Amino acid sequence: SSAFRLHKVSHAKQDEQYSYNYILRTSKKKKKSLAKMAAKPIASPIPVALYPTLSVFTLAIGLVITAIFFIYEATSSRKNRSLGKELATSAVASVFLGFGSLFLLLASGVYV
Repeated sequence: SSAFRLHKVSHAKQDEQYSYNYILRTSKKKKKSLAKMAAKPIASPIPVALYPTLSVFTLAIGLVITAIFFIYEATSSRKNRSLGKELATSAVASVFLGFGSLFLLLASGVYV
């Protein structure tokens, strides 16, 4: 009976040692993979120096397209209006005004 207990204890120690070594090996691998991921800083695909220029141009284009939209609405009669043209013009203006606003915020230091 004591030999059986001794044998059981030795297996428990081996299992404990194996699991401890396994944990050490996996934690070292995780640390290495985390170190590789942490080494790459996040960078903007567009240089920061271009933010003011991009904001001016995209806002100007958006405002021109918005003016075209308003002129179209004011000068065309209800029968001659096209829903597709209205939606397309407003969507393009919205995209340009949205990106212009984003670049204006980034240029002024409000990082969103």
